[in-house]
Amino acid sequence: MPTIFVSLTTLAAIGIGIVITFFYLRYMWLVLQRVSKTLDDPDDGKSDGFAYSFIGAIIAVIASSLAIIAYGVAPQFLYLGIALALASPIAVIYTFRRELND
Repeated sequence: MPTIFVSLTTLAAIGIGIVITFFYLRYMWLVLQRVSKTLDDPDDGKSDGFAYSFIGAIIAVIASSLAIIAYGVAPQFLYLGIALALASPIAVIYTFRRELND
């Protein structure tokens, strides 16, 4: 009977996922605090910067379809989907960070 129930790759993905979750929740909390403080402030004519989010969404859809296609080519490419699942919240964290710094 094996002493380890999951592969080392799975353990690495779980560890990376925990770190990403920490940063995601941290920046989500900071952005929500900022929004709640500045909700009634005037916008000063600034337009919303959704262009990067829209481009990121398009890239995520294309990357997801490529990961699914790659799995059809060889089962080893299953890990592309895991990498994509870990990379998507990193993109959101980056957007939150830009929101706080701008």
